[in-house]
Amino acid sequence: MGLQGRYGNITHGLDLQGTFDGQEFTGRIGSFTGGIDVKFTSGGAGLVGRVGGVTRGFDLSASVQGRRLVIHLGGLTDGTDAWLDFTDDGANGHYGTFTAGQDISLRHYAGEVRGRVGGYTSGRDFRLDLNDVPLPLGVLLVVCAVRIEDARA
Repeated sequence: MGLQGRYGNITHGLDLQGTFDGQEFTGRIGSFTGGIDVKFTSGGAGLVGRVGGVTRGFDLSASVQGRRLVIHLGGLTDGTDAWLDFTDDGANGHYGTFTAGQDISLRHYAGEVRGRVGGYTSGRDFRLDLNDVPLPLGVLLVVCAVRIEDARA
């Protein structure tokens, strides 16, 4: 049993699911028929992988620097950066640029994660049941969902 969760509300949200075998994370964002596959592996410099297919997807890279998770989604010219600083019971960070980005905050309670991307009135909530998936990998899946929602808007 792996990670399960939701980004957004019931009517306008995305299902999140994934498994981690110690070396490779495979997951899905969205529904069974209309979702997008996520796959990344851990390497010497961090995590590298792909979200979506060859023609309609984007690359993913992430690394841990102390207590900070640094994420880059996309290519060199069309990429989006995000970062999160982890504490003992949660994390705070930012997605996107300084002027056009969104704040990310979350709290971790014994395998369950609840958080918000964006502001109080215009943000979206998310929830994750991690089970056996490490917290940074679950958060990485949420950041990928944010990028997918940005592309749809």
